Amino acid sequence: MKKTLSILILTVAVAIGCSTSKSTSQLRQAKDISFEYSAITRGSSVNYLVTKDSITQKENSRGEITTYKKPVDDKDWDDLLNATEKVDLEKLGTIEAPSKKHQFDGAMGATLKITVNGKTYQTQTFDHGNPPAAIKDIIDNITVI
Repeated sequence: MKKTLSILILTVAVAIGCSTSKSTSQLRQAKDISFEYSAITRGSSVNYLVTKDSITQKENSRGEITTYKKPVDDKDWDDLLNATEKVDLEKLGTIEAPSKKHQFDGAMGATLKITVNGKTYQTQTFDHGNPPAAIKDIIDNITVI
């Protein structure tokens, strides 16, 4: 009985490990991945566009547009992919926002778009500064690169 239980546990652990590495390799093997994080309210907006090679940040405040662009190093890209692998991209659009201040101008309305090999996954609008827990690590990685 103990032997059977041990074999069953080992089999489940191997199966979980294999399925995790399969989804991980699919994201990491994708030829084209980009992340776009946008937050907007009346009179101002901020937009981040991240690819493997660079991050571009555009800020618009009362008509003044400022653009920053810099390369993305391998560690930052790897951290961003690690955070993304924890999320089921197919369910990204169903994640509920923890607060709704953006609905009455109490916060900037924010969205996250992730494009993998031409297929785009997008969140519902949420409050800038208070993302859903499921994507918080992704947003944090984007905004600190």
